[in-house]
Amino acid sequence: MLTVGIRELKQNPAEVIARVLATGLDAEIIAYGKPTAVRLVADEAVPKKWVNGATVNDLPGLEADDETLKDDISSVFVDDDYVTDPWAGRE
Repeated sequence: MLTVGIRELKQNPAEVIARVLATGLDAEIIAYGKPTAVRLVADEAVPKKWVNGATVNDLPGLEADDETLKDDISSVFVDDDYVTDPWAGRE
């Protein structure tokens, strides 16, 4: 957990918030060295990281053949799932 003084929060609020979001750690606000019962908590724990192409290439291949995959997709697909244009047919 990060500890942030009131003065630092007052002078650099954007930097403190950015640090909380970047690390995913909570920040406890302190005044005169004592906790104030105020805590900044990141909305998302840690930002999602991109992976490089080599990592993706190292992933194991799909075990199912094309027909099995098509059957699996069609088994969960319902005709009502089509996305339609709400403006179609209007002039």
